[in-house]
Amino acid sequence: MSFRDRREALRAAGRRGSKRAELEMLGVPAAWDLTEETLDVMLTTEKKRRSEVYEEFIRTGSIRTFPALGVQIVPAGGEKVYTIGPHDQWKKTNGSRLLGSLAGAQATVTDGSQAWSPGRAMFLPVALAGLATTAKANAAVVFPDGTVHTRALNGGSEIREAQVQVVQFNALAASNQPAYGAASGPAGGLAQDPAGIAAELERLTTLRASGALDEEEFRAAKARIIHGG
Repeated sequence: MSFRDRREALRAAGRRGSKRAELEMLGVPAAWDLTEETLDVMLTTEKKRRSEVYEEFIRTGSIRTFPALGVQIVPAGGEKVYTIGPHDQWKKTNGSRLLGSLAGAQATVTDGSQAWSPGRAMFLPVALAGLATTAKANAAVVFPDGTVHTRALNGGSEIREAQVQVVQFNALAASNQPAYGAASGPAGGLAQDPAGIAAELERLTTLRASGALDEEEFRAAKARIIHGG
C-alpha cells in the first residue's frame, strides 16, 4: 500500500471513529465494522427522529413527567410513554424515545429481582415496610408487548418518590383503557380492571400510612383511580 493510500485509510478510519462517537453520544450504538456510508445513514435517521419528536412535543404542549420513573406521557395521537431525553430548543431536537402506549402499561418499584414469563417481564415489588432500610431499588415500567424500562433508585427518599409516582402513573394508565359499553361502564368514565383498582387503592392506603402521601395527595390520587380522572 502506498503512502497516499495509507494516509487516506487513516483519514477514513478517523471519520468513521468520529461518526461512531457522535452516534454513541446520541444513544445509538454502532459496531466498529460499519462503513462510513452506513454511519452517515444512521446519523441522518437519528437526527431526523429527534427533530420529529421535538415537533411532536411542541405540538402537544401538555406533557406529564415522572422523573423518578424516568418516563413522560405525551398525549399526541393517543397517550404515549417516552423516556426523558434532552430537549434542545436551539437545535429543535428531543432525544426522548418512544416506549409504548400508556394503555396496558404498569409501573412498579422493584428490588432488582425479576422472573420471566413468555413475552413479558414480571418484577418483584419492594415491600413498603422496608423502605426505611432499602438503599437501592429499581423503578420499572412494563408494557404489554414485553418492553421494560427501568431506572435505578438510590436512597429511601428517591424510592418513596418513585412509589408515589407509581400510583399516579398506574392511575393514568387505568383511566386510559378502552371504554365500557353504556350499560356496564362507570358513568362518564373509562374501563378499569376491578382487581387492578383494588390493588392500587391498597397500595395508596399503605403509602398514606407510611407518610409518603399526605391526606390531600391521598384523596386526589384515590379520585383519579376510582373515577379515571
